Amino acid sequence: MAWSAARPRTLLALVVADLLLLAAVSATCAEATVSAPHGARIIAEEKAGERLVDLTVDSPALGGSAKVRLLTPDGWDRRRSGETWPTLYLLVGGDGNYKAWTEDYDAHLQELPDLRDVLVVMPEMPLFGFYSDWFNGGEGGPPAVETFHLKEVRPLLERRYGAGVRRVAEGES
Repeated sequence: MAWSAARPRTLLALVVADLLLLAAVSATCAEATVSAPHGARIIAEEKAGERLVDLTVDSPALGGSAKVRLLTPDGWDRRRSGETWPTLYLLVGGDGNYKAWTEDYDAHLQELPDLRDVLVVMPEMPLFGFYSDWFNGGEGGPPAVETFHLKEVRPLLERRYGAGVRRVAEGES
């Protein structure tokens, strides 16, 4: 069959249709997995600085509420539905202070040029929670710090705050 000018347009239309279908299926699957992230919910949101937002999460895993600080990327306040950013999770040490990365370690974190296009997430950790779900003598239950971070905070931020699936974590101890 001879190559014609219409053939590239037809091929392009099929590729675009396939990509749209894949995106719709992926979005539906992703939404289904985070629609009720272990019962956690954001109960407060407060602007803490030019690019800083503090969230209060009602966490069944922790048996109460906990704070999460966000350092938002440029344009985040004008984000469109479905828009995401690469996400850096900064984990604090023993005292669990969610403000530590912006107040104690580097008060100028928000001025770093490399973080202008990244959503930085700084979750609280219960005092000496060790980022694990506590055994509690075999009973389990709160504090389930690992569950809080991975099954409550991460899905909430991916669903409502633009956290992307390209992610990395850094911590201090």
